[in-house]
Amino acid sequence: MSLEENIPPIYKDLLDKPVAVFGQGAGGHAVAVLLERLGVTFTLYDERVGDEEVVRTFDGKAAADHRLVIHSPAFGMNHPWLECALGNGCCVVSESDFAQQFRRGPTIVVTGTNGKTTLQEFITFALKRAAVSAVAAGQNSYPLSRLAVRPELDGVTAVCELGPSYIRPLKAFRFDALFWTNFHEDHIDDPGERRDAFDGFRRLMQLSSQARFYLGQSVIDSAGELGRPLPENVLTARKEDYPDWELPAGSAFATSIHRPALALFRRYWLDMGFADSLLKGAAEHFEVRAHRLHVITRIGKTDFWNDAHAGNFAATEAAMSNFDKPVVWIGGGNYRGGNLDRFVEKIREKLKGAVITGNAAWHLLPILEDRKIPCRGVLNLRQAVEVAFDMARSKAPVVYSPGFITGEEYGDFMERGICFENAVLGLKHQKGSV
Repeated sequence: MSLEENIPPIYKDLLDKPVAVFGQGAGGHAVAVLLERLGVTFTLYDERVGDEEVVRTFDGKAAADHRLVIHSPAFGMNHPWLECALGNGCCVVSESDFAQQFRRGPTIVVTGTNGKTTLQEFITFALKRAAVSAVAAGQNSYPLSRLAVRPELDGVTAVCELGPSYIRPLKAFRFDALFWTNFHEDHIDDPGERRDAFDGFRRLMQLSSQARFYLGQSVIDSAGELGRPLPENVLTARKEDYPDWELPAGSAFATSIHRPALALFRRYWLDMGFADSLLKGAAEHFEVRAHRLHVITRIGKTDFWNDAHAGNFAATEAAMSNFDKPVVWIGGGNYRGGNLDRFVEKIREKLKGAVITGNAAWHLLPILEDRKIPCRGVLNLRQAVEVAFDMARSKAPVVYSPGFITGEEYGDFMERGICFENAVLGLKHQKGSV
């Protein structure tokens, strides 16, 4: 069946006018190519692009020229253009939702608070080692429209990472299996807001009720605490799903952080009839991603660990669980709410000392001092590394696991991870420990 013959009736009836495509990024470009293959005319809109073929404004007059609007998944649902389109009677759909109607192949969805990208990439890696053609798609990856438009990719398994902002606009997205790894919205104190955040993820199960659902234990626990019902066919990792494999230090699963996600996927893997030895081989060769918990170097007798991607309390708590003796913790960043007393209480037994950066220092230092934990606030990561090294006194590892989102001083987690590694290597050169 050709792409044109595969147009769902709900969309076919809206194509008597040009389609409006919001966003000229990867998703917008990909859906434009798909529309071209479908023989559908369209108009590109992007307020940040100066290309003469792209329109930079969208209002009620422009809305009258369209019946269907397809937007980049990253477009916020409160964007004035989307509100204008809906207010003028347009059908609004995300690129992921639209493209999925044309795909011919299985879809696995990965979501959760932490570890989504790692699990998405590992699933893709493991399937390929088992001779199953798979592509990491969706959020931060290959747009689904690019999979839909190429006949030679029919049958490929799409492994899609979907965060809350990507889930919110979905209306008809179907998939075969869901891995909801965890729920740790620890910056939200209000119970009503936590329920809303939970329901944002839970929508996925309502979209594809016949799929296989694999949920982490924190999701099951949160559902009970928040009074949110889950489908009866939900599966979780059992004790026997946690492998006792000896994995090399370079494996992403060498530490305990991603072991729950591995156990969850292992249950699916065995349910689908794949050999356990194939999964073990994949785990052995799947290397830890940049700026996730790993040792970057040693200065004297002090190991320095980089976990710059840890952007919430739960991620830092998971990092600390890997150490059987107290560490000097470098944390901090932009504090946006959450129960700091509870957070510190959970990690206090792991702390020999703490060095805090960003505005989080103003909130954390009094709590740490009250618990008699040696601590210092510093202006930047260079100072943090120097102070932490002195605190460690060659008797404790230094662990950079921020626990907070990046502040104004760093563009993203990758930039702060690079700055941390640069500061550590600078100190190593200074100490003559190269």
